[in-house]
Amino acid sequence: MAVRRRSNWYIYFIAFGVTLALIIMAIVSFRDFLFPESQETGLTVDGELSEDFVPDSSMNLSVMTMISDGENDMPELFIIAAYNAVENRFTFIPVNNGIALARTGRTLPNIYAAQGGDGVAKAVSDECGINFDGYIKFDRSSLVDLIALCGNVEYDVAKTLLITDGAESEAINSGKQYFSAEMVYRYIMFAEFDEGESYRYNMIGSLLIELLNQNVSFMDSSLLDTFAKEIIEGAETDLTEEIYLAHKAAMLNTVQYGINPAEYYVPYGEYGGDGNFTISENSVLTIRQKSGQDQ
Repeated sequence: MAVRRRSNWYIYFIAFGVTLALIIMAIVSFRDFLFPESQETGLTVDGELSEDFVPDSSMNLSVMTMISDGENDMPELFIIAAYNAVENRFTFIPVNNGIALARTGRTLPNIYAAQGGDGVAKAVSDECGINFDGYIKFDRSSLVDLIALCGNVEYDVAKTLLITDGAESEAINSGKQYFSAEMVYRYIMFAEFDEGESYRYNMIGSLLIELLNQNVSFMDSSLLDTFAKEIIEGAETDLTEEIYLAHKAAMLNTVQYGINPAEYYVPYGEYGGDGNFTISENSVLTIRQKSGQDQ
């Protein structure tokens, strides 16, 4: 007569439970190795914004931006790009080519020709009292490529004007227009405003803030990475991926919580007969405040 053996299923169940517990303990013990935390402040492992992130003034960023037509041309337009991470504010500050003339005897294009972007950043820093984290020099191609990542911008042209680009001239009617990336470039570089330099800078600033404010809500972690890569690899700059990553969380925070975060400010002062521009002390203070460097 055959003897029926008793089932040992519970032994297997216990063994399975013990094995599972050991696996969980191993994962917990080695989680920092298996699933490393992001090394960048305020970011999760997949590069998204951490829920408990709070920006501070160390994440402010000031960049001296220059724009030329051709890659080998001297820059013609100089703009301070000041990012205040605490206030979720990005300020464009156009500066006069002769802002360093009184101190150095040379215009900003002259300084660039002799000392490059670093020299321009130092000259503007001396005049405006802010420290720059780096510089960027765009030419037409690199700037248009960057703007194209945003898309078109709707802009209310203040008055009918003429844009003369080399041998080509084009009239732009007043009223709301949709500007492509190429038209943004042509407007800020070649539009004939005929109202003086301060007016031109105001028009440039108003277009730049519309470009950012209308597109900021569509940005995400991946698109910010693409922007950074386009700048670092496509333009002349001393900014690095490390600098970008150190500020990425703050920028994502601005994307998520900032409301129309872009603004512009045109410095004021006195023009000299030789083309120099001496910035007002009160205007210097305003620039320092907007860049978060007024401490």
